[in-house]
Amino acid sequence: MMSSLRRCVVRVTAPCSALFLFASLPACAQQEPVIPYVAPRPANTLVMLPDGSTVHVELATTEKEREYGLMGRTRLPEGRGMLFVHDDVKPEPYWMYDCKIGLDIIWMDPDHHIVEMSPNTPPCTGKASTCPNYGGHEPAKFALELPVGDIAKHHLAVGQTISFQLP
Repeated sequence: MMSSLRRCVVRVTAPCSALFLFASLPACAQQEPVIPYVAPRPANTLVMLPDGSTVHVELATTEKEREYGLMGRTRLPEGRGMLFVHDDVKPEPYWMYDCKIGLDIIWMDPDHHIVEMSPNTPPCTGKASTCPNYGGHEPAKFALELPVGDIAKHHLAVGQTISFQLP
């Protein structure tokens, strides 16, 4: 992750889930991060939850896609989501800056085992400097964002496996 105090640009991993680096930039505390727009991608990847339910997900595999995530979306239809594929296996705290909707967030290790969850993660309606972190306590390779309530609806639990194949 990179930051530039000169321009007050913050690079993050996945907003609406992104790493919260803004608080560490006191010189920029009054300015918001600049995150370039990324258009929604087709939800062409199928994810199977442990209860057998399927979810069509958009993939966020590039830095720009992970940075933008689901920012600005006003809804996430049932049976849809976004799967973030990180370059490394490490703790990945997310935030909800510029997110308009709440989300359920599920972190997975390289074998697709659930290692951490954040149900009913609320959007951040304030400035970036006021957005809290969620998760990021366990090393993860993937993060899955689903509509609020899906963790409870599908009885998801740490240790379960989520099935998917990347293109």
